[in-house]
Amino acid sequence: MTVKVTPPNSIKMFRYRVHFLAKDLWREKNPVCRMNLALQLADVATTLARLEVEEARKFQQESASVEAKDSTEPEEF
Repeated sequence: MTVKVTPPNSIKMFRYRVHFLAKDLWREKNPVCRMNLALQLADVATTLARLEVEEARKFQQESASVEAKDSTEPEEF
């Protein structure tokens, strides 16, 4: 049996962190704990936003290269 491990600094792991921190924040009753959770959530969400920007740039570059490749190939009928 093979176990899949998600790298701790991957975009997927940051998405999970944001998701679970947000859920914990909604459930928390103690204002001091909510403050700490909110600070953690803000930090993780900022990192996730940066990773999402990188992903979007990669996607745009790949799309542009595919379009350029398609435009240089002759059309077949």
